[in-house]
Amino acid sequence: MEIKNLTEKDGKLILEVSGINEVHANTIRRSANSETPVMAIEEVEISKNDSALYDEILAHRLGLIPLVTSKTYNLKERCTCKGKGCAKCQLKLTLDTKGPKIVNSEELKSKDPEVKPVFDNIPIVQLRKEQEIKLIATAELGKGKDHVKFSPGIILYKNKPKITITKDEKILNKYKGLIPKKAFKNDKLDEEAILENNLYDAMESLSKELIKIEYMDDTFIFTIEPFGQLSPRDILKNAIKEFDYKLDDFAKKLKGTNKKTIKKILKK
Repeated sequence: MEIKNLTEKDGKLILEVSGINEVHANTIRRSANSETPVMAIEEVEISKNDSALYDEILAHRLGLIPLVTSKTYNLKERCTCKGKGCAKCQLKLTLDTKGPKIVNSEELKSKDPEVKPVFDNIPIVQLRKEQEIKLIATAELGKGKDHVKFSPGIILYKNKPKITITKDEKILNKYKGLIPKKAFKNDKLDEEAILENNLYDAMESLSKELIKIEYMDDTFIFTIEPFGQLSPRDILKNAIKEFDYKLDDFAKKLKGTNKKTIKKILKK
């Protein structure tokens, strides 16, 4: 397997991964999207809520606020506290505010300065004069397969297109005024420029005589666009780490299984 970094800007990472098949590509995508641990608010203790929102709706909104995820925390089920909840796997955030105003995510005060809302200006609720909210929220690591609030971002892949540009000058001149400028390099139509700027579909729709597109079976373009809890590289690293953990766990369980049972499982 070979990984090539195509572009990384505006928080988005685009990679080219070769030497794998469709199954491998989908395993990477699913692991990144569903198995990568991300911090989010799981429980809310509300002592006062004078707002127009029910307690349940307020708690739901808090849960969907993306939080910067720190490497220092453990998944609750893998923590030394054995899932009871402690400082190694949980974090407290508080909200104590009074109207009149719109309460934003920046008012959530975290006990850990590293873990805080990704964006400060997410509206939570509007308070009128003398209305108050007092609560303590508990955040913990979770996975996207359990709830969408633990999803780290948008991860997708597609087969890499192989582009063949026509060498017929008459055809090139015919469509030159319609071709996006980003498809050119040094005044020449360039395959890499077309790929980097994702212009091949648009150009093929202009005319199939202009470019010919074939899709490679063993090379994929991955796009990782995070919601802000983790960087794109950390999402990929954690996805691979979680996949390795599952393989190790499977290997341990396999050791304690007799050969007859394994054969029955494989037959299924």
